[in-house]
Amino acid sequence: MHPVLFTIGDFSFRFYGLMIAIGTLLGYWFVTTKKKDIALTDDDLLDLLLWLIIMCIIGAKIVFILTHNPLYYIQNPKDILSGSGLSFIGIVIFGLGTAWFYAKKKKVNFFALLDILSPAVMIGYTIGRIGCFLNGCCFGLPTESWIGFRFIAVDPYPRYPTQLFIAAGALVSFFILIWIYKNKKSNGKVFGWFLVLYSIVTFVVGFYRDMPRYLRLDLTLNQYSTFLIIPIAICVLIYSSKYQQIIQQDGKTLEGSVETWDKNEYKEEDNEVIIQ
Repeated sequence: MHPVLFTIGDFSFRFYGLMIAIGTLLGYWFVTTKKKDIALTDDDLLDLLLWLIIMCIIGAKIVFILTHNPLYYIQNPKDILSGSGLSFIGIVIFGLGTAWFYAKKKKVNFFALLDILSPAVMIGYTIGRIGCFLNGCCFGLPTESWIGFRFIAVDPYPRYPTQLFIAAGALVSFFILIWIYKNKKSNGKVFGWFLVLYSIVTFVVGFYRDMPRYLRLDLTLNQYSTFLIIPIAICVLIYSSKYQQIIQQDGKTLEGSVETWDKNEYKEEDNEVIIQ
């Protein structure tokens, strides 16, 4: 592995940070290609990006500390500011909160904004996990398989490169989300499927990761979290299809819940789409 890109004095520039930066820029580029869909300017998107970076880093660090021996960080507070130790779940949670406040501020549809951000986050997640591989963290269980890699900083034994497993799954998920976005008929659908795809990748790869396992099911905390995320995703998809439909009318895009009158009970001229 190659965790350090180069060193200047006592300061080391790490590949992990570089890959996070590349992933962030790729995600931002994707969002800029869809800005017309939610009527935001370049300045609006740059403002959103800065807030997301700040809040997501804070969220990723907080959740990581809470789920990875918080007592250690209480006793070693300097390590809280280290570049490693970030939770993707924390990024999603704090990112959702930031996006909600921003959508309210700019008066844009919250779910439409999430649909644009979801593929951007997924491609960033892909590149970020490659950074994990180069950094030598988030490795898998020991294996005798030919696909095993040696993470020398850990031990001399080959291990599953679960960082690359997740990166591959996230990349496939990114292209699936792009297809869903192009064909969506309701806001929130892309975000709902983002949660589903993330859960699938996390649950499957979790069997190969070297992480603590709990309870009778012998699963990781990340795997257990998918038991909560999947029902949320289903609720989002149901809400999206019922209350966030996108209707084209007279060349304009309208949003809202849709109700169609029964033509057996009303005249033809009354049988119309009602937008709430």
